[in-house]
Amino acid sequence: MEDIMTTDAHDTTPTDHLRRILPPATVLLAPAPPHTVPLRAPAGVWGLVVVAVRMTPAAGAPVRFAGDDPTPDPAHTDTTDLMAGVWLLAPPPADLHTGDVVVRLHPLADADPDLVDVEVLAATKGQWQPLRTWHGVDARWPHHIAESVALHMTYLAECALSDAQWAIVARPMASAMPGWQEFGLEPAETPGVAPDRPAHDALAALITAGLIGENERLELNHHKAIVGAGGGVYLKRTNPFDVGTLTYLAAELCGCAVNGWHLWRRADDHRLLADLRTELATH
Repeated sequence: MEDIMTTDAHDTTPTDHLRRILPPATVLLAPAPPHTVPLRAPAGVWGLVVVAVRMTPAAGAPVRFAGDDPTPDPAHTDTTDLMAGVWLLAPPPADLHTGDVVVRLHPLADADPDLVDVEVLAATKGQWQPLRTWHGVDARWPHHIAESVALHMTYLAECALSDAQWAIVARPMASAMPGWQEFGLEPAETPGVAPDRPAHDALAALITAGLIGENERLELNHHKAIVGAGGGVYLKRTNPFDVGTLTYLAAELCGCAVNGWHLWRRADDHRLLADLRTELATH
C-alpha cells in the first residue's frame, strides 16, 4: 500500500490513502463486497453525492482508437478501485452546488430486489441536470457508472476553474485595457466593462455571508490552501494569478476525480466546507 505523503503550502504531491480523509458519513461503494453495495436509497433520502472516484488500470483510457483493446465489461471487471459518496436527504440548491454529481437509485417497475435503475445527475447552470440512467443493473453498478461519473466530475471541475480564472484574473485585466474588445474577448453588456460569467461555485457566497473569510486557511490532510478574494483558492499567497477552485485543486492533490467541498476543512475549527455550504443554504 502507498504511504501518506505530506506537503506544505507550495507542494502539490498527490495525497495517497484518500479513504482516510473521507468524511465520516461517507458510503464506500468500491471496493466493497456486493452485499454491502446499496440497491435502494435509505428511507427519506434523495440521492448520493459522489465524493471520490478513481479508476483501475483495467479501465484503460477513456478514449479508444482502432486497434486498442476492447472496453472492459464492468459486469465482470473492476473498473474502479474507489467510489464513495454521502447521502443527501433532499435535493440541495443547484446554484450553490454547481459541479456536484449525484447518484439516484430507483427500484425497477417489477420491484426485483436484486436490480436497480441508476440515474446520474449534475448541478450545472442552476439546475440538477440528468446525465444518464443505467437500467436494470445489479450490485456491480458502481463499476458501470464510474467512468462516466469521473469524466463529468473532471469536466465540471475544469469549467469551474475556467470561470474562476476569468472572474478573478482575466476579467479585471480585460476591463482595465482600453479597446479590450479588439483582443477578441467577449462582448460587454456595458461599454468598457468586460462581462460577468456565472459564479463558479459557492465559495464567494460563503465569503459574502461571513461564513468564511478572505485569507482564511483551509486544510486537506496535510495540504494547506488560502481563500482569496472572489472565492478563489490559492496554494501560494504571493501569486494572485495561480488561482484554483476547491474541487479542481483537491483533484490535483488527490490524483483522481473528487468533490473538494467534502474534503477541504476550515483550518481553525476543522469544519467541512460542505457543512458551511449547507448552513448557507438553510439560512
